Parts: sequence; structure tokens; C-alpha cells
Amino acid sequence: MNGTTINNFNDCNNNNNEKNQSIKQTIPQYLRNVILPEVIQYEEILSKNFGRLLYIIFVYGSWIIIFTKGYPLLLSKNQSHVPLYHEQIGYIVFATCLASWVTASYVSPGNVTRETLHRYDNYPHDNLLFVEHQICQTLQIKKIARSKYDKYTHRHIPRFDHYCIWLKSPIGEENYRFFVLFLIVHAMTCCYGFSIVSRLFWGMMLNSSLLTPTFMRQVIVLVYIMVTEHIILACVNVFMFIMSVLLLAFLGFHLYIISNNMTTNEYFKWRKVWKWYEWESERQSQSLSSSSGKAILKSEVNVSSSSSVAIQHRSKIFDTVVADGTHDEEVAGSTTLNTRKDNTENTIINPGTIPKNIYNLGIVQNVYEVIFPRSRRKLESRIKTI
Repeated sequence: MNGTTINNFNDCNNNNNEKNQSIKQTIPQYLRNVILPEVIQYEEILSKNFGRLLYIIFVYGSWIIIFTKGYPLLLSKNQSHVPLYHEQIGYIVFATCLASWVTASYVSPGNVTRETLHRYDNYPHDNLLFVEHQICQTLQIKKIARSKYDKYTHRHIPRFDHYCIWLKSPIGEENYRFFVLFLIVHAMTCCYGFSIVSRLFWGMMLNSSLLTPTFMRQVIVLVYIMVTEHIILACVNVFMFIMSVLLLAFLGFHLYIISNNMTTNEYFKWRKVWKWYEWESERQSQSLSSSSGKAILKSEVNVSSSSSVAIQHRSKIFDTVVADGTHDEEVAGSTTLNTRKDNTENTIINPGTIPKNIYNLGIVQNVYEVIFPRSRRKLESRIKTI
């Protein structure tokens, strides 16, 4: 009897051990096969939309605070320093801000494919930043001038400017105008919001019973009111001031490159070109002024010219990057501007004059190209002929 009981007890233990082992094996498999893919999927979604989420949190979170904290101050009976019509203007500004973000986010920058190549191939190659007869290593299509492969969306973007995390979209030929409009609207929104909230705080200070005639004491009263009574609104006001400065600076940069018919991508390439010419010209002048006179000018060719000899000479001066599929955005023919070491240290290159940007057609025509992109004009003309 006792032996039978012990055997039954051992069988139960064995069954429990098998169940425990099965559970131990099942849980990791479940985590690995079910939970982990879900976590990875949500992580990818979050990482792809991180910029947009930050934009929504900061911008529309600030608008919520303006509506809930700022509007009661604007509409209060004691407030007389900001006209009440700014209540309606605020709603219009908010709607414009939202509309500019949505438009800039969802308008396509353009997409170069075999089918659309004829539509976007509108610019000549300058054979400096953009070299002829190059192929996109990822998509195996012709690399047209001013285009670039975007690794985030896996598309070839015409007149590529940059990838904007706030819009979750590359900025290219067909949506650049809406991006600039987005910048203008948000810069003006921050300036407007900062001025109105500051006037509200200033009015509260003037109406305060603690008011004293000295300027420093007025400032102390103003800070006291903001910190003790309206700290959240004050923080939003500081945020709007900082963003006003940053957005105006960024807008100024884009107005500059628009006036010169450059993209952001091209601007930083041109900076490398300018630095190389400055460095090489300095080397040449130092060698010519040296007492030894042993330095040799490797070439009298003007490398800024468009002749075939000059083009070949430039290819010897600049390293070209032929990238693989994942880094195809660094196009073949782009100048890394790391000069190749020659066999002799005394070899000096005559850089000639700095090349001109062949895409710069004058400020009026440059602005016109942003507002009315060449690809859109070509498409509209084709539609009219049908």
C-alpha cells in the first residue's frame, strides 16, 4: 500500500515537472514569436513617427494651454491692453497653422521612376556636384541632376532638399513651396503668440496694486506674476520666443538658398567646394611665394570651366563616392573634396576660378521655380495638349 502511494506521488511529481518544463519552454517561445514582434512593430512605428509626435505634443499642447489659460486672461473684464478681436484672430492663426502642417506633410515631393523620368529630368548636369551618366545603385534608374535617393522613404526624390522629421516626409521639387509656407506660418505664429501673451502679462503688471515707479521693480513684479500665478502660460511664452528665433533663422537660411537656386543638400556640397578652392589657392600662393621655387604646378587647366579636359581634371582632384544601396544618397560624382595624395608632396594644383552655380538664374526666376516647379509646369502643359 505504501509502495503504491509512493509510486503515485512520484508520478505526480514527474507530471508536474513535465508541465513546468513545458511552461518554461512555451513562455519564451510565446514571448519570442508573439510579444517580441509586436514590440518591434510598435517600436518601428514610434521611431518613424517620433518627430511628428514631438511636433503634436509641443505645438498643439501649447495651443491647448493658450486656449485654456491665455484666453480667459484676454477675455477678463480687467484686461484692456489687448483688443478682444485677437480672440477671433487666434482661431484663424490656429487653423492656418494646422492646415500648413497637414498640407506640407501630405503633398508629395515627387518620385523619380522609369515611368516619371521624363517629367523630372529638367536640369542639366553641372559635372561638379552632379555628373552625367550615373545610375542609382538602389533603384537602377538614371540619376538626374539635383536628385537624390532618400533612405527613409526608399524613393528617388527630384530636386532633393532634405528629410523633415516634423513632417515625416522628404522635401523635394513638388512640396518645397509648401514646406517654406509651413516655415513662414509657424515663424509668424510664434512671433504673434509671444507678442500677445507678453502684452497680457504687461497689462497685468500695470494693473497690479504692487506697481512701483522704478523700472527694475516693475520687472520684479512682472516676473512674480508670471511665476506665482501663470507659470504654465509663462513657460509657453518662453517656448514661443525661443522657437521664434530658431524658425526665423531657419527661414532666413531657406530664403537665402532660394535666392541662389540651391537646395539644402547642394548648399553643403558647395561649402565643401568653396573650402577646397580656398585651401588649394592658399597652397598655390604659398608655393609661388616660397624662396625655393621648386614647387611644380601640376596643371594650368581652369578646373571651373566646362571643357571635357576640365571635367576630367576635376575627377582627378575630387574623390567620388559610389555608394551601395543603403547609402545611395551619396551620389556618384558628389565631391567629398578629399584631395588625393600625389606621388610628390611638392605637386601643386592650379584651382582656377571658383565654379559658378549654373542653376542660379537670378532671384526672380529662382523664386518662380520654387512656386511653380518645372515638373508641374511640364505636367500641366502635357495635360493641356491632350
